[in-house]
Amino acid sequence: MEERPPKPTDAAEWARIERRRKQLVWAGVGLATLMVVAAGAWLLFGRGARVTPSATYEPIPGSAETSGGLSADATASVATTAAPSGDTTSGTAVTPSQPGASGACMVAYRRAEKLCVSRPDGSGEVVLAPSADGVFALSPDARTLAYVDASKRHLMLVNVASGKQVDAGPAALERPVWPQGSGWCVFTGDGTQSGIRRVATDGTDGKMLFAGTSPAVSIDGATIVGIRSNSDGSSAIVVFRNNKTATLPIVGYAVDVAVGSDRIYYAVAEDDLAPAEIRAMTLTGGDVGIVKSGPQAGTRVSFQDLCLSTDGARLVYAEVGDDGYSRLFAVNAADGGAPASLSVRRDDYPLCWGCDGRLYFIEGNAWQGETTKLMAVRGDGTGRTVVLEGANR
Repeated sequence: MEERPPKPTDAAEWARIERRRKQLVWAGVGLATLMVVAAGAWLLFGRGARVTPSATYEPIPGSAETSGGLSADATASVATTAAPSGDTTSGTAVTPSQPGASGACMVAYRRAEKLCVSRPDGSGEVVLAPSADGVFALSPDARTLAYVDASKRHLMLVNVASGKQVDAGPAALERPVWPQGSGWCVFTGDGTQSGIRRVATDGTDGKMLFAGTSPAVSIDGATIVGIRSNSDGSSAIVVFRNNKTATLPIVGYAVDVAVGSDRIYYAVAEDDLAPAEIRAMTLTGGDVGIVKSGPQAGTRVSFQDLCLSTDGARLVYAEVGDDGYSRLFAVNAADGGAPASLSVRRDDYPLCWGCDGRLYFIEGNAWQGETTKLMAVRGDGTGRTVVLEGANR
């Protein structure tokens, strides 16, 4: 029977535990995978190389994507170590026929201690940067990869076509987020540059927007939201829109947030009076409703990794517990309803929605020694596809 974290009586403390676990899942899964790989290499020493199977790819009906083979090895060298803030370093240049040269549909992932991008079928892999642990997000136009390495804690912006990197400053270990336009990204700063910050893809025009954590941005880029923790143990959702900031009080303690064109979705921690919930409200804090109340797995798990689809119709979330436990579900963003399970018996960790309308995620609990792979699935739970073996988050 899988263990779960003890049920605290203080909602604020529980939320802090959940946020820290969220960071550890991103950073720790990579470390756990490295340990598994090292052990496997020792056991297989002296044996012949194993042939990596081809990717199984099922395009969405009407998509222009076609199937292709799995790239068994990286096709480019690793970018050099990041330079101090303001400087750039060069990695492997991408030719016009390679992914990223013209804003083609691509997906990002971590494999063999490196951050990589490839086509949605796993072909054409390009290595962009060395990074064993941390968080990352590829811009929707596939031209820029934003990442925070766990050992350096700076936001790095990589030009996918040229491989050049720019240091955008100190950053917390929280996933950067992008609007559909891809001209800038939002991240959580650290140290003297803490708070929710926005920066252009070339590292210029850095600006603090408001104090908070866990940023999310609407597809059109008009609204940026985050979570503010108060000294009295309560929390609030902060909304940045039209160059103005509004603070929206909520009931409970928020642990994650997403935002659409006209509604905010937020997850609150379980406490002594109520189960964990996902709620929705307008951009001004009105019309609060419950999207999902109580996890499928019961008590002592929380809702995290909220991902709203590009069209705003589907909301994906993870039920997260101890020892890397994470199961994915999707609901209608408008009214909730019965959730569709996106996980099949194994733990899954979302990378969020891809440019082809599918949800990309990592399957396999590296905390427990399982092998990992990059997969994709439609929002209704159909069309589960193995994209790339050995990839992780």
